[in-house]
Amino acid sequence: MIRVAINGYGRIGRVVHRQLLQRFSNEVEVVAINASSDAEMRAYLLKYDTLHGRFDGDVQVDGEHLKVNGKSVRVVKEREPAKCPWKELKVDLVIESSGKFRSRDKCEMHLKAGAKAVLITAPPKDDVTMIVRGVNDDLLQECLPIVSAASCTTNSIAPVIKVLDAWKGIARGLICTTHSYTTSQNLLDNSTDSSKMRISRAAALNIIPSTTGAAKAVGKVFPHLLGKLDGMALRVPMPDVSASYLALQMKEPVTAEQVNAELTKAAAGDLKGILAVEEGLLVSSDYISDPHSSTVDLESTTVVDGTMVQLLAWYDNEWGYGMRVTEMAAQIGALLS
Repeated sequence: MIRVAINGYGRIGRVVHRQLLQRFSNEVEVVAINASSDAEMRAYLLKYDTLHGRFDGDVQVDGEHLKVNGKSVRVVKEREPAKCPWKELKVDLVIESSGKFRSRDKCEMHLKAGAKAVLITAPPKDDVTMIVRGVNDDLLQECLPIVSAASCTTNSIAPVIKVLDAWKGIARGLICTTHSYTTSQNLLDNSTDSSKMRISRAAALNIIPSTTGAAKAVGKVFPHLLGKLDGMALRVPMPDVSASYLALQMKEPVTAEQVNAELTKAAAGDLKGILAVEEGLLVSSDYISDPHSSTVDLESTTVVDGTMVQLLAWYDNEWGYGMRVTEMAAQIGALLS
């Protein structure tokens, strides 16, 4: 059984913890959580979640430990990863979900502390390889001990691009993610980094144009598309679930029916569980806690002049992304054992 420490216990850290308990309790054991909050707060936020409901398990506080379903989880409050007790706890994998340590040199501090591998739950700041489940996870072993699970948005668009590019070829494209607000934004107008001026505005009261590196990141996953994809984000007043709009110029003429058929085939085949399609007239709240990386809204598929394809792909930017992180953690565990 792989021994995991979670570094950073925000939205993604807690979702990943829940999912590891629910899906991989016989393969993965969370032995430590490093965060700034105290044990009582960690237990409370694990047990109760406004979006994803109550945790179906037992959570207790026992001094410097949590007891989760009867198993002990060490409560760590260490700002410097190199000082974390990973060697003492025999940690195999650190799931780096703090958002603060996204480069190879910073993640190496976890290795110096005794961990065997690090999985970053965000796009990296440097040359750390991004692994997208169902797309390039065959590279995982050779890229260890430090890898990135990319972003929730990259995970939403990469499977779609993989299918259509392999089918007819993609010449270029633009992507816009309509993204729920996150804890990196402000509840009310307040100062932020001056390079992101509009993000300073109240998250729940505005549609906020922003940036996304997801489209360019896909170019790193598909090197032949590097420089061919770009995009932006609209942060909207929703707490969860996002939607990626893709405008892709194909190399060969297609119809909307053909596009939908190809994506439907992939969703039932190699990408089952990662990519889904939906014929129903669903809205964002219908996708809360949806486990897929991406669900293509078939009703919204449009083709203009034969080669310009418009697609809409829904994703729960917390739960769906967390599913891929937990799967990758289990996969890393198998490689380390």
